[in-house]
Amino acid sequence: MDDKMTMNAMTLLSYTPIMFLFNGYWMLSNRQMFANTVNQLTYSTEEMSSSHFWSTLADLNQATPMLMIAVAFVVIIMMRVFAYELMSSWGFTISTNVIEVDENLPLFFKSVKLSDADWLVKEAAYLEKTYEFSFAKQSLVDRLDAWELAKKPISGIAWYNLLANPAYVRQFNYIQVDVPQREDLIVDGDDEEGNDCEQSDMVSILINLAYVKEHVAKEFEFTAGYSRTFGEGMRNEKIN
Repeated sequence: MDDKMTMNAMTLLSYTPIMFLFNGYWMLSNRQMFANTVNQLTYSTEEMSSSHFWSTLADLNQATPMLMIAVAFVVIIMMRVFAYELMSSWGFTISTNVIEVDENLPLFFKSVKLSDADWLVKEAAYLEKTYEFSFAKQSLVDRLDAWELAKKPISGIAWYNLLANPAYVRQFNYIQVDVPQREDLIVDGDDEEGNDCEQSDMVSILINLAYVKEHVAKEFEFTAGYSRTFGEGMRNEKIN
């Protein structure tokens, strides 16, 4: 719901060049292609050796520069992770000055429209109250609940949740929680009152199933009145 997903992705992607360098070294040092090394097999069940061994790392060939660059990157990463303060004291790191780029854009929470904030607050509160789970942290819900007027609101959809997208809402025939008199718009298969919303809640539960306790997700069934048994199961899991 904020920049955590982007920051985590950027952190993980910073290590991908090392993986590509080692993979490129493996391909560029292919001994069958560049050294005509062929390892014959006696039986079809045997696995053919690639002729890549730890001892071949010392061989100088066309792939050696790529290996040296990859090893250098590994050393730099290890020094950055385990000895950053020491390297900083020696002056071997990039300047500690923080480069601030002013794009004249407001903070994310000051850009969310009232309708988007209300949608998330009501959806999260309804799931927490009825089914004892939520797809958003309470701190996020509280912050959006104390909404302020967005001077530069986000255009389009502010959330990653599928049900925030009107196109998916129509495709799933989902009636959103913030719709007035929601239960009157939902038609289920029985005459019992009080469980009409379960017909539409099924969509939200399936989409947010990753937030449900594993035991509850495996055991519960979509039968009439499942909201009560689902909520009880989640409460029991929290207690245990």
